[in-house]
Amino acid sequence: MDLSLLPDIFALAVFIVGFRPLARRVGWYANLWFLGWGFLLVRQIALLFDLPPGLGHTIAQWVALWSLALCALTFMVVSANVPSKQIERALVVAVGGPVLFQAALTVIGFQKHWVQYVAVALFLLPLVQVLLARRSRPLLFLGGAFALFAVCMIPVAVRHADVVANGSISLVFLSAAYFYLLSAQRYTRGVVAAVTGLASWGLTYPLLLTLQRIFPGVQVRRSLTELPEYLVVAGIMLALLEEHVLRTERMAMHDPLTDLPNRRMFEERLIATMEEARETRTTVACLVIDVDNFKTINDTLGHTAGDQLLRALAVRLSWHMSPRDILARTGGDEFTALLAGVSDEHHLRFIAGAMMSAGSVPIMLDGQAVDVRISIGIALSPDHAEDIDGLRRAADAAMYSAKRRGGSLLAFAGEE
Repeated sequence: MDLSLLPDIFALAVFIVGFRPLARRVGWYANLWFLGWGFLLVRQIALLFDLPPGLGHTIAQWVALWSLALCALTFMVVSANVPSKQIERALVVAVGGPVLFQAALTVIGFQKHWVQYVAVALFLLPLVQVLLARRSRPLLFLGGAFALFAVCMIPVAVRHADVVANGSISLVFLSAAYFYLLSAQRYTRGVVAAVTGLASWGLTYPLLLTLQRIFPGVQVRRSLTELPEYLVVAGIMLALLEEHVLRTERMAMHDPLTDLPNRRMFEERLIATMEEARETRTTVACLVIDVDNFKTINDTLGHTAGDQLLRALAVRLSWHMSPRDILARTGGDEFTALLAGVSDEHHLRFIAGAMMSAGSVPIMLDGQAVDVRISIGIALSPDHAEDIDGLRRAADAAMYSAKRRGGSLLAFAGEE
């Protein structure tokens, strides 16, 4: 037994156990990372048994090489399918089938030339599948990379089957790095570390092979070749933690029904905007928007229909917001809008009127057109109030004034 692998096995097992709770919190795709590390643990255990030549040795080598290939394929799938699904099962089979078949031939030591050539030709399947399915450019790049690999491996397919097998696994790791970089919504430290680790992992075997050809007597320590694995571990953990923190912060600052900012985020933005307005001597408008007879709609059509109405109304009101403005859901059927840098009252009346028109168009709820009416109360700073609480109270009072006059109106603070 190769006892030098025990520390690596123990460290990887501890990581997997610690990674599991995070995988449950982040989402389904984190389970695929968990599965990939599981394959790597199986590989390390298989390499632990340094058996003499024979059936047991062949099986251990087979398990080790297949586990590494399955680890790479799993990483490629999860990298390409987050946040949106890009790699279908047919393409996974087209990529993984030739890789696993070549690995099996390498371990068995099959010497038939025609079989080796067929195995290399199978690496054309990803390109064929992508072309037939008319996939996106990144997948076309993947298919082209494997096709180019097949062409380059024809001269060495018979004498150096291990080069083809390990080279194909390296290409899968490089593909995982490529897809992870493309799918990243932001380039955080975790993403950079994970991409660098996956790319380094894919380049390890070609670099070692080149080094052995140039300097035959040089032996590279295993700890150096395993550095990319630890880099990927650190990168993935950090990226998932960053994503979890961002999701938690978003949940704390956004309304789960409409995905609009909630009252807490609105108040923070209002404070910052009013401070800026004081310095620049500009006008800030606060609009309180309430749905007329929302309780009647809820009672007659049900709470599900009421939720649909609020989501549709949130979208319609957002149409008239500029990047500097903010629209928030601050109550059951109440929305509050903050308009920064309003030029004059006519401009404000135009925007509020457009919101009133968009919000008053009938909405389809469960196949039934429902008339919607909204009331809007408007207050300006510094005209109607100079502090945050005063501005909110003035806009709220104007909204209730509009409701008292029959609703479906917009009213300015101080109007009767």
